[in-house]
Amino acid sequence: MKQQTVKSPQKTRPLNVRERKFIKNLAHGMFQKDAAIKAGYSPGTAEALASRKIKEPQVVTAMQQALEKHGISDDRLADVIKNGIDANKVISANVISENGEGMKDANSMTKDFVEVPDWQSRHRFVDTALKLKNSYPAEQVEHTGQVDIRSIHISFVIPGENSGFKGTIPR
Repeated sequence: MKQQTVKSPQKTRPLNVRERKFIKNLAHGMFQKDAAIKAGYSPGTAEALASRKIKEPQVVTAMQQALEKHGISDDRLADVIKNGIDANKVISANVISENGEGMKDANSMTKDFVEVPDWQSRHRFVDTALKLKNSYPAEQVEHTGQVDIRSIHISFVIPGENSGFKGTIPR
């Protein structure tokens, strides 16, 4: 009968001073490279080192513990990201009504506030969610080349007329 050897789980070493500073800097919102430099790592190697450090088990564990300590659980993060993905913003808009229906005092135009999707914020939250789920592809596809614009189409609407002028401006 063949004997099996069982590996005992590796013990994680305690964090050193620079690693603790690195985690603290990340918690304060610094970029990885900047957090590593401020923690005392060499500026020339900070970017590569930071990328490796955030994958080390003891650093990951310390970062998770720091988040939990401050009430930022996985469920809380999921809630915040879900709300961010549905983000809206309020903008000021001119509301125009043909024939001035319902706006007799405003000469058929009035200012109002309208709630619209905040696409920029939504994009940032989707980006963050994909990063947390490690859902970005391992390879990046790069595109090089030119974009050739031959014409620009512009539509004009003249107030008080039923038809609009549509034209093309040649290049």
